[in-house]
Amino acid sequence: MKGKKKFTIGVLRAIGVCALVGILIGALAFLEKDHSVEPAQIIFAGTKDDADCAILQSGGSCVVIDTGEAQDAEHILELLRERQIEKIDCLILTHPDKDHIGGAPALLDALPVKMVVCPYYNKDNTPYRDLQEKMEALGVSQLVPSRDRVLVFGDLKLQIWPPEDFYYEKDNDYSIAVLVEHGSVNLFFAGDAQKQRLQELEQREFPDIDLYKVAYHGRDSSHSAQLIRQIEPRLAVVTAKGPLGETADALKEVSAQVLCTLGQDYFMESNGDTLEWKRLSASDP
Repeated sequence: MKGKKKFTIGVLRAIGVCALVGILIGALAFLEKDHSVEPAQIIFAGTKDDADCAILQSGGSCVVIDTGEAQDAEHILELLRERQIEKIDCLILTHPDKDHIGGAPALLDALPVKMVVCPYYNKDNTPYRDLQEKMEALGVSQLVPSRDRVLVFGDLKLQIWPPEDFYYEKDNDYSIAVLVEHGSVNLFFAGDAQKQRLQELEQREFPDIDLYKVAYHGRDSSHSAQLIRQIEPRLAVVTAKGPLGETADALKEVSAQVLCTLGQDYFMESNGDTLEWKRLSASDP
């Protein structure tokens, strides 16, 4: 009788252990599914001259980083229409130069823009002042970060790194830097950062970088080269005909594949683990 009782208890314990294991496996599967990401799309707009514009989509949200020059606005709007984008959730203007903010007035006229992120800048700059007045008139929310911020749109996590000082001699050094995380895929945008701002960025800790939008159109700079060697990107987007001088040498040294956007659009898709890219032609969707 005692043996039979022990056998029954053993069976019940085995059943309990199996049930617990099943619950744990189910919970792990749920957590894995819960933390999966939907694919994200990125388009780098081809511009007529050296200028920046990137369009990021995830989960029905759209983020635009810089808007090229005024002459690029119609092409950028065409890209947005082709992607059936009817609103911009976040427009990031890295700094107030015309090759980064020039297309912004046209975008604001054409589409609802929920939020604009821009740096603190108190110099006399008529186009930038006019743009700020336009945003105020339209009731667009403006975020001028004085410290690091994290914004989430769909499955995109954006780390916003503002300039560390309130005054720089060169306007390019007002550039906001943006680290975009999508699962384990990381993209880094450095605006037009030059010596002083690049020195600030060199003090940062970076994850593995899959794509780097090279600072200041890939122009010759020892500090640009130093940052490239630090982050060792797999892909490098140069918003010009090509990188120059020490910047070009550093990209070659780290074996980065260089994509140049002068007159050429690029489409990219991240599944959260890998980032694939292709050139877009006039017939591509």
